[in-house]
Amino acid sequence: MSGWITVWSLTGAPPDAERWAASVRLAQRHGESLSEATGLAGGAAAIAAWRREMGEFPHAGKIHDRPGGARVAWLGQCLEDDGDASEEAMRVLENPGRLDEDAIAKLNGPFSAVIVHESPARAAIVLDRHRHLPVYIVRRADAVVASTDMRALTPWLDNPALSAQAVDLFLRCGELIDGLTLLEDVEMLPGAAVVRMEGGDVARTRHWTMRHEPDERKSFNELADALGERLRGAVRRVERAMDRVGITLSGGLDSRFLLGMCERPQDVPSFTWGLPRCRDITCAADFARRIGSPHMVKHWTPEDFPPLWERGVEATAGSIGVDIMYMLPFANLLGEHCDVILNGLAGDALLGGNFLKRAWLRESDMNSLAQASWRWRVRGVDDEVADLLTPGKGAGRSMWIESIGREGCERPILRLNDWLYENRVFRNTNCGTMLQRRRVESHAPFFDRDFLDLVLRAPLEMRLRHRLYLAAMNRACSEAGRSPWQRTGLPPRWGLHANLASMAFHRAWRKAMGAAGREAFPRLKVADAGAWMRGAWRECIEAVILSERALDRGATAPDGVREVWRRHLVGEEFTRTIGALVTIELLARTMVDTVKMPTLVEQA
Repeated sequence: MSGWITVWSLTGAPPDAERWAASVRLAQRHGESLSEATGLAGGAAAIAAWRREMGEFPHAGKIHDRPGGARVAWLGQCLEDDGDASEEAMRVLENPGRLDEDAIAKLNGPFSAVIVHESPARAAIVLDRHRHLPVYIVRRADAVVASTDMRALTPWLDNPALSAQAVDLFLRCGELIDGLTLLEDVEMLPGAAVVRMEGGDVARTRHWTMRHEPDERKSFNELADALGERLRGAVRRVERAMDRVGITLSGGLDSRFLLGMCERPQDVPSFTWGLPRCRDITCAADFARRIGSPHMVKHWTPEDFPPLWERGVEATAGSIGVDIMYMLPFANLLGEHCDVILNGLAGDALLGGNFLKRAWLRESDMNSLAQASWRWRVRGVDDEVADLLTPGKGAGRSMWIESIGREGCERPILRLNDWLYENRVFRNTNCGTMLQRRRVESHAPFFDRDFLDLVLRAPLEMRLRHRLYLAAMNRACSEAGRSPWQRTGLPPRWGLHANLASMAFHRAWRKAMGAAGREAFPRLKVADAGAWMRGAWRECIEAVILSERALDRGATAPDGVREVWRRHLVGEEFTRTIGALVTIELLARTMVDTVKMPTLVEQA
C-alpha cells in the first residue's frame, strides 16, 4: 500500500545514509514503486514515497514538486463537491513556514503529508483531523524520522524493544490509546497533528480537536433531515472523485445507509462475508436485492487467515489482535472490483449512540465515568488473566483512566465520547481500513467534514439508543428501513419502540440462555475466532505463542501464557487475549528481532 517516509537532521549534518537506505528497502518490501528525494533543505532532509500500480488514490504515494521550492510527499485524498480536491489541499500545505491551521482544519478527507521547503530550509508533517492514515515518529538526538509504515522506522532504533506499558494495556483490552505503540520509542501522531521542523527545533501543534458542543436550536426532525442530506452529499463527493466505488455491506445500519445514499446503487457492488446463514448475510442480501446492488457473499475459510497474519500485523502496526483481522482474506477481492470502498466506520457510534448509556449521561465525576468505561471494555477476568501474563499489575488500566481525565470538561460524557472517537475508533476500529488498504483505499462518509460538524452539534440525548439514527435513515432512504436489521431482526421502518423492544428481548433471552449454558442467537454470530483457535488455528497459534523464542522473550510470563491457552482450549473465553499475544509476538519477530525466524507462510 502507498506511503511515505522522511528524515530531518537536527544537527545540520546529512542524515545517516545507511539507515536511510535500509528504511527505503523496507518500504519497498512488497514490490511497490518508489520515488525518492535526498539532499533536500541544504542536505538536512530526505523523503521517499511509494505506491502500487493499482488500487491507489491518484495523488497518493508520490512526491509532488510545488511552487516556491517545496516538495510534498502525499498520502490520501481530499474531497469537495466537484470531486478530488487533493491538489487544492497541497496548495494549502506547500509552505511549511506559513501554515494556516484554520484552513488545514477545513480540508475534507483522509490524508497525511510531509512538506520539505528548500529556502529557507524547513519541513512540516501534517495529518487530517482524525489520523485516518496513521503516521509514526521517532525522535532521536540527531534526527526526527517519521513514516506511515512503522516497520520502515526500525533501522533508526538503536535497540528495538517492546514497550512494557503498551503490552500490559494491549493484553487487558486488546487496544492501544493515544500515541502508544508496541515499540518502545515509536509514537503514533495524534489526529490533526502539525509537526514543524527548522534547524534543530521541532514544534508540535494540532490544527483541530474533536469537541462535542450540543446545540438545542434545531428541532429533532430538522436535525434528522439535515444529517440525511449531508450524508448524501458526502457519498456523492466520493462518487464524483472515483470511478469504481464499492461497499462492504453488513446487516447493520451504517453500510446500508451509505449504499442507499449512492446516486446509482445498481452500479455499486457490495460484499458481505460471515458464517453461513448468519443474520449479517441474510439482512445484507435482502437490502442489496431491494436496492439493486450487485452482491457477493463469501463464507470464512479459517485456514486462510494464519498465512496473512504477519501482513496484518505490519499493516496495523500491531494495534489489534489477529482474532479480529476479518478483512485479511478479502482485500484482494475488493481490489479486483473497486477503486475505492465506502467505509461505514463508526456510523453506529456517531449517530446510534453506541458510546452512550443513560447512567453515563447522568455521571458528574470524570474519574468514575472513566472507570466505568474501562469495565465496559474489560471483564474482570481479563484483568486477572493479564496479571498472570505481565508484571504491570494494572498499568494499562491506570493509563486508560488517566488519559480520559487528562482534559477537563463541564460534562464528563462529552469528554468521554471525544476520547472514544479519537482512541477506540481511530486506534482500533480503523485498523480494518488499514487491512483493506493492502489492495484498495476507502472513504468514511460518516467522518466527512460537513456531516461530522453537524453531528457534533447534536444533543447526546437525541442519539441515545439509535433514536436519531433511525429517524435520519428512514427519512432520507426509506428503502433502507425495509430490510431487517441484524441487531433486532426487525425492519428499522417499524420504528424506534418496536426495535427497542426487540433489543430488550434479545438481552433478556441472552441472559436466560447464558444461565443455562446455551447460546441464545447463534445466527447473530458473524465469525467464531474462539472456536477456530481450538481447531483450524491451533497449530499456528501454538507455533507462535508457545515457541521457545516467545517464551524466552520476557514480554510475558511463560507460565501465564501456558495457563491462558490451556483454559481457552477447555472452553473458557480468552479469544481477545490470545489474539493479542499472537500480534505481540509476530510484531516482535518482524520489528524487534535481529535474527529473523521463518514466517508462518515459510513454516507451512
